Amino acid sequence: MSTSSQDQFKYTTIAHSDHRYCCPLSPAKASTLLAALQLTPDALVLDAGCGKAALLRDLLQSAPASVRGVGVDINTRFLTEASNAWASSNPGDDRLTLVESQVEHHPPPATGYDAILCIGSSHVFGGFDRSLATCWQWLKPGGLLLTGEGYWKQSPSEQYLAMLGATRDELTSHEQNVSRALANGYKLLTSAVSSDDEWDQYEGMYYRAMMRHVATHPEDPDAVVFSERAQRWYDSYLESGKATLGFGYYLLEKN
Repeated sequence: MSTSSQDQFKYTTIAHSDHRYCCPLSPAKASTLLAALQLTPDALVLDAGCGKAALLRDLLQSAPASVRGVGVDINTRFLTEASNAWASSNPGDDRLTLVESQVEHHPPPATGYDAILCIGSSHVFGGFDRSLATCWQWLKPGGLLLTGEGYWKQSPSEQYLAMLGATRDELTSHEQNVSRALANGYKLLTSAVSSDDEWDQYEGMYYRAMMRHVATHPEDPDAVVFSERAQRWYDSYLESGKATLGFGYYLLEKN
């Protein structure tokens, strides 16, 4: 597989071709989570590791007209897709700013953010606990953090850990994710988890997009490797992942 800097996101970009959200999240659940934010006029929202910034775009569509959003990511193709989608559906609307940068290299405004979205991207801060601590520093008093984080539904097998390239202590349980947030000073406002249907939809689309690419781009030098990787991943999801890996959403308030 190509390892040049411009291609480092090639696999994940192709696999997420058909996804609106790059996580197991349905539009209905996204709408419910965003409604709970209840942002005030003139609020400034950061989407850290925003990917296609779909959740941030949805938020701006439903929030007061003066709410502004900043999406930060290092995947150029995702950002381009987000920019084009926003411009197409909201011509002349400058409330969305997209920045190609490491999140830690994009300092917060002096007054802080009113809300931060960090969905499946705590790694941009160096892990879940560090994301909680950094977001606390970047939020205004009373600011909100909507974070999405993986958790173990059950103890993972060694075989599944090897497939993920993960260690057992990388994740905890859903309940422990909440406890970690509380230990960092946050108040929990609401939480939710991805359903089996959302997981099936996410993983099925991921697999089909990659296999479609391989079938329609036989000249791609990565085709064979990508095909084998996608098949192993999907087989592992059906065998172990669905029962083992969960994804939780936590709306937190800085006290």
